[in-house]
Amino acid sequence: MKNTQTRRHLPYLYFALGLCALFIASLASTSAPTQAALKPPASPYVGKLDSADCSSITGYAYDPNAIDQTLSVDLYKNSVHFATVPANLFRRDLFGAGLENPYHGFALLTPSSFKDGNIYSIGANFATTSDGLSGSPKFIACNSSLFANAVPATTASGEGKTWEQGVEISSSLEGTIKEVKFWRAADEPQGGHIARIWSNSGSLLASKSFTENSSPGWQSATMNFRISPGDRYRITYNIHKTVAKTFFVFNNGPITKGPLTAWTSWYGTPAGNFPTSNSSSNFFADVVFNGPR
Repeated sequence: MKNTQTRRHLPYLYFALGLCALFIASLASTSAPTQAALKPPASPYVGKLDSADCSSITGYAYDPNAIDQTLSVDLYKNSVHFATVPANLFRRDLFGAGLENPYHGFALLTPSSFKDGNIYSIGANFATTSDGLSGSPKFIACNSSLFANAVPATTASGEGKTWEQGVEISSSLEGTIKEVKFWRAADEPQGGHIARIWSNSGSLLASKSFTENSSPGWQSATMNFRISPGDRYRITYNIHKTVAKTFFVFNNGPITKGPLTAWTSWYGTPAGNFPTSNSSSNFFADVVFNGPR
């Protein structure tokens, strides 16, 4: 009798097991939540970091659902907060786009502490949030030079010839060569020196006479010449009699400071021609560079 009851219930057991198997199979075939479903909700605000350069940091920020409300923007240098600014300035582009209240711009003069030649990342978030403005971050480098603190170890005679010499450089940032500099040796006559910027293939791109001090040392010429990131340029000057230099500076390869890299030196005679002879010495041609402008 007991065995008969067990056999009578077996069909129901098999049916229940079958239902469980179907349920498990349906779970296995269900797709996982999409990546989009896992993302946090989008910011309710609208904003953009327009520019960050050696003059100013600018952009706009507003709440389209509360157009008369003024938002603030947190600014960061290398991910460290340094300022909070209100976005309450008139923006002609917002006015032209038909925004009911176009007073949502912000601007801050670039702090002087940023202008030490190093590269800095400038970020912007809607204040008290982790939501970044579009266009953030941007990278700047101000007053960058390669050999600002270097002093030539020796000099070399021109041996009665005039010479063109200098240093091949590049930048990791787009920007502007504000000045070209050269170190005038004590025995080099004052005056008549010209700064030249060449493409690495030999095209003369810009030239300007130096404004020279009566004392030897660094002399400068204002250039304001825009360069492209990654392109190499030869920065040269002419000498009449004596060149300042330090031997073997490039023996271990290029030198990088901030966004700038010095690759090697070049020289040739007579002065004014594209120099094509390579040297591992530093001939003390340098630049003052601002990026992105």
